[in-house]
Amino acid sequence: MKKIILASTMALTLLSSTAFADGYTMTPDGNYVAGDSYSMAPDGSYVGGSSSTMTPTGSYVGGSSYNMAPTGEYVGGSTSTMTPEGNYVGGSSYTMTPDGDYIGQ
Repeated sequence: MKKIILASTMALTLLSSTAFADGYTMTPDGNYVAGDSYSMAPDGSYVGGSSSTMTPTGSYVGGSSYNMAPTGEYVGGSTSTMTPEGNYVGGSSYTMTPDGDYIGQ
């Protein structure tokens, strides 16, 4: 049993720390975040980067700052960019992840 848990933990660590060439990382819950690292926010969600910041709505974004996109939602960083779907992401550009979502860069 101990070996199985250790093997599962190692596999999860390897999977979760995989940084892709397009500038994103897969988190343990199977989502993608921008950058080559992630952290767990106090609410249990994963955000890109080594820290998280709480927005006025109580959600968390990656990094040490956030801004309000034109839609009223908060994104991480000091700028926001509209994706082809009409959503906003933090950063000055975006990239599409393997699951079809867009994340900021």
